[in-house]
Amino acid sequence: MADNQTDALIEAINFTQMLRASVTKVFDNLADGFQDSQGNEKALLNEFQKSLLAVNNDFNELERVGNGLYPLSVNSPNSVHLSIDPATDKTPLYSQLIQSYKWSNKAHELAGYVIGPLDQNAKLKRSMLIGSTLQAKKLRRVPPSGHAATTVYVDNIVTRLDQKMPDISMSITRPLGSSAILQVSLGKILKAVVALRGLIIEWVTVKGYQEDLYSEDGKVDLWSQSRYQVFRKVNDSATAATLHFYSPHNAELALQSFLHWFQSYKTLFSAPCSKCGKHYHQGSPPTWRDLRNTDPYHDVCKP
Repeated sequence: MADNQTDALIEAINFTQMLRASVTKVFDNLADGFQDSQGNEKALLNEFQKSLLAVNNDFNELERVGNGLYPLSVNSPNSVHLSIDPATDKTPLYSQLIQSYKWSNKAHELAGYVIGPLDQNAKLKRSMLIGSTLQAKKLRRVPPSGHAATTVYVDNIVTRLDQKMPDISMSITRPLGSSAILQVSLGKILKAVVALRGLIIEWVTVKGYQEDLYSEDGKVDLWSQSRYQVFRKVNDSATAATLHFYSPHNAELALQSFLHWFQSYKTLFSAPCSKCGKHYHQGSPPTWRDLRNTDPYHDVCKP
């Protein structure tokens, strides 16, 4: 019996050392931090969980071996007899056993504290990952289709806009294939050539009413400027307006907004400047139209 108890005690000490080593490994990793060169957090968590399981297994083995030893009384535990060994400097079993027992209890307590936050953190990361995936699906943008409008659809839109805007007369030609050239006349004041790609405005050229929109070879002239400085300034304003009203996802509304803005030039030579109240400044009428409310301004007066 004594030999069995001695073997069990030695085995308990061995498991105690193993437990101490496994717990030390866990806390060393916690203190120094896990090295993750590949950004795999799941692998790190699995490794940490394996370390905790090793601590638990060693503790269970120690507890199993300890249950086979003689029960310790409160007043005089059997391990106290180890302290009367005269060769304590050679076999300090009792002091080591007491320290290991206290240390294992503390490690078991701290491990219980660590499990809760780690479990909550893992659940939070899973919920955040699911939420970010759903949000990315919701924010997936629809590709623009204004440039891919068919010729029939473009003709129908232009016809409808021509009917809705009595001050503007429009006609469509296609000298370069499917891309439309929109010729716009505003009363007897000015003309414009608008190059469309689908329903998206690509280019605008503004000239006076008496000027010709065709070149000598009979083709629509998209590039030459007006002979008059007034209409060149209007052309610059119209180019800026095409950028302001640019909307590839809603190209029909963008074209309608641009034509509504362009229609305000019917008062080019009659409306005074909204800031200075004058009809002319340095011989020029107000050639700028506000992009929000179409109010007329001189170039030096525009906001």
